[in-house]
Amino acid sequence: MLFKRKPYDYDLIIIGSGAGGSVGAHYATSLGKKVAMFEKGAIGGECPNFACVPTKALLHAAEVYQTAQHTKLFGVDVENISLNYHAVKKWKDLVVERTGTSHGKEAIEKSGVHLVAEKAHFVSPHEVEAGGKIYSAAKFLIATGSEVFIPPITGLDEVGYITFKEAVNLSVPPKSLLIFGGGAVGCEFTQIFTSFGTKVTLVNRSGKLLGKEDPEVADLVEALFKNQGVTVLTNMMPIKVEKKGDKKVVHLQRKDKEYFLEFDEILIATGKVPVLDFAPEKAKIKLDKSRIRVNRYLQTSAPHIYVAGDIVGPYLFTHTGYYQSYIAVHNIFARKKIVPEYKVVPRCVFINPEVASVGISEQEAEEKGIKIKKGITAIAVLGRANTANEFDGFVKVITDKNDVLIGASIVSPRAGEMIHELALAIKLRVKAAELAEMIHAYPTYSEAVKIACSLVE
Repeated sequence: MLFKRKPYDYDLIIIGSGAGGSVGAHYATSLGKKVAMFEKGAIGGECPNFACVPTKALLHAAEVYQTAQHTKLFGVDVENISLNYHAVKKWKDLVVERTGTSHGKEAIEKSGVHLVAEKAHFVSPHEVEAGGKIYSAAKFLIATGSEVFIPPITGLDEVGYITFKEAVNLSVPPKSLLIFGGGAVGCEFTQIFTSFGTKVTLVNRSGKLLGKEDPEVADLVEALFKNQGVTVLTNMMPIKVEKKGDKKVVHLQRKDKEYFLEFDEILIATGKVPVLDFAPEKAKIKLDKSRIRVNRYLQTSAPHIYVAGDIVGPYLFTHTGYYQSYIAVHNIFARKKIVPEYKVVPRCVFINPEVASVGISEQEAEEKGIKIKKGITAIAVLGRANTANEFDGFVKVITDKNDVLIGASIVSPRAGEMIHELALAIKLRVKAAELAEMIHAYPTYSEAVKIACSLVE
């Protein structure tokens, strides 16, 4: 006697409502699929609630505060400049609220997605359990994101620390702060808290900040931080933390020398690791060193399960999460698969001035044996720099031996906007001379792109 298999509850179940899940959910419903999304935490994930959006709101407030302290140079006399951090936090909260995350549940359900506000974990390859109930689906998209890697430092858990999640919600900035980690997150919080008067010490395990970027970027960022009063300690590793009254004493080691410094607070920004708390083994998902094994289509070892966003990388950006989310759902339901392309992914650090880059760095080119040419120009030569009194920064472009653009780095006001001209040029394999010949508006920071391209050699 033949038994008809019970139909699945859904065509697609998505675990995670952040960038890696949200785009795919809307795309799947547009295809007429029955979709459920599981999210125990904040709707929308980290970016709008704890990361990209609130940090940029705080950075903007910090920039306004810094600008207000130097208005006399421009003939504007503002008296009694003071910082009201309670009001700064209210501004940050308003920005977060305006993203719509507070109404995220309604928005998701209005789009036709069934939202289950519970943590989900697999109990079999086609079933998850959440809130005591079992849900089944033909296909799955895993977008659980990542979490901060906490290094094994003796005494750290006992003494206590904060991550970016707590840092954006502090009611008062600490008087002194150690930030461990010189990547984008560490640098942005260094900018935020230094601007608001905190004495910041930035500790990095490697020899330079923003380790994936060109050395000119790292050197300038470090110099600018030091000019703002930041203590930058590279090639340094915290090895022990202990309590001393209201202070946190951090033991730092460089080679065979040990140093002791006291702080009010410690912020850990040492990178992130995938969140794998959904029992992947029950779904027969294979891992490689705590990372999900995927093929080039974002498909796991379980053929009906795909992944997107921070959980898979290689870039932990909201914009790559959105990109992967669409591709993953397309590949789940379409016969003709799409392979994600990461050759042109803009990377931005929103300090002051901003840092942005795209394509390969000079170091990467050297490692890959690519013969390059490069052009670099200082922002200080620009008319816009003169009118705005913003002289720190540069534009650097890298080409292959045929003068085709393959990489670029910018340190400049509005670098995050400027980088997209170069991103498009790299994507379309444009030669540097073509950008050098193109008319750029005067006076703009983008003129530095034209100049740098004209200096390629």
